Amino acid sequence: MRDRVPVDDGGLMTPDVMPDQWYEDYERGRPEYPAAVCDLAGLAPTATVLDLAAGTGKFTRQLVSRFERVVAVEPDDGMRRMLAAGCPEAEVLDGSADRLPVADESVDAIFVAQAFHWFDNAATLAEFARVLRPGGTVVVTWNVADGQVTPEIPAIEELLAPIWPEDFGLPLDMMSGDWSPTCWQLPFARATFSPIRTAQLPNPQSLDREGLAAFFGSMGWIANLPEMERDRLLAAIRSKLAFDHYLLPWQTRLQWTRLARRV
Repeated sequence: MRDRVPVDDGGLMTPDVMPDQWYEDYERGRPEYPAAVCDLAGLAPTATVLDLAAGTGKFTRQLVSRFERVVAVEPDDGMRRMLAAGCPEAEVLDGSADRLPVADESVDAIFVAQAFHWFDNAATLAEFARVLRPGGTVVVTWNVADGQVTPEIPAIEELLAPIWPEDFGLPLDMMSGDWSPTCWQLPFARATFSPIRTAQLPNPQSLDREGLAAFFGSMGWIANLPEMERDRLLAAIRSKLAFDHYLLPWQTRLQWTRLARRV
């Protein structure tokens, strides 16, 4: 199981212990998710759904606007506090993908946003099969970079390149390695789930100058720098941002499958 120990968000690695500012930067700088993601499971408003690795609640907020009961599971204490404060309609619980804190056959769907590539898939799918009702749905989604970005982004990448962690390249390929569909889809094929279906949705993100700086500040390796070094780096990033508003062209990639009905 690799739930957030450390967390990785497509190169935005999160160490075990984060400064308080990181949580604020994460909430302010990371993209949201299209509301249409909630519709893929074809569920009634009375359904019970589980948001796994819910983070600060970016996708949870979409779910509580659609469904009667939303259980949000998040292992990180700081994220869970922000989640509970910002999304009081959800039942916020501590837990992980291989130890879900819900009863057998108690949820109609499980949603996982920007996290599935970090799970121990065999243990996770066994746990999914335990808690899903017969015919229940799993929806997995990632936000990935899509198309031409504002010129400031390559300039900032050039600024970061000398200190960027060796594990990640620039520009970041967010669908390779652990992110590759062939990597994480195989366990579904071996388990009791239907063939995976896919979709893509445009998901442009509008940010002000401080929001874009927060996006870079939410990269765990930046957040974990000594405070003075981090502040100098973020000041250098801000110096590259000449405009008040920016548009980042994300694409939301979706995959979903259903648990086979028990006989």
